[in-house]
Amino acid sequence: MDLFNTRGHLTDDALKNLFGGGSLTELERLEIAEHLDFCDECLMRSMEFLPGETLLTPARSCRDTLWKRIRQRTVRVLTSRYATAAAAIAIAAGLWSFNIFGGLVTGSAALTNTDRYAQRQGAFSEKIEQLDRAVSSGLSWFNGLFDFGSGPVKSQTNQPQFQGGLSS
Repeated sequence: MDLFNTRGHLTDDALKNLFGGGSLTELERLEIAEHLDFCDECLMRSMEFLPGETLLTPARSCRDTLWKRIRQRTVRVLTSRYATAAAAIAIAAGLWSFNIFGGLVTGSAALTNTDRYAQRQGAFSEKIEQLDRAVSSGLSWFNGLFDFGSGPVKSQTNQPQFQGGLSS
């Protein structure tokens, strides 16, 4: 018996034997099942060969509970989306009502126009330079620990000299 016709689709005999309980080997059943998995035309034709028995009905329908769960999930998703947006709007409105945004703008403008700002900027730059010098001298001393034989490296200038490493 031929399972497939010249166009590569299942023959009527193959479908009759599949649903009628004919003599098919396990390999033939597997080939038919694989073909029905990807060929919609043969799948639709196979519906004609299904037995005419009535289908079983479930003991209880899940339609009511399923629609209830779908509605609950839809409400939950919509409320979570809109609740987040509403909370953000409420926070922004609260900050606006206390004039937080206006105070930030005027406060930052007043801060940049004062001599105190210039003093703070100069002090900050000086502290950064001190930190840079301390880190450089510490790294130089640490690097000197790994220079076996000569001890810590003393620099002639303020610039640290790095010794050792894996360079060629």
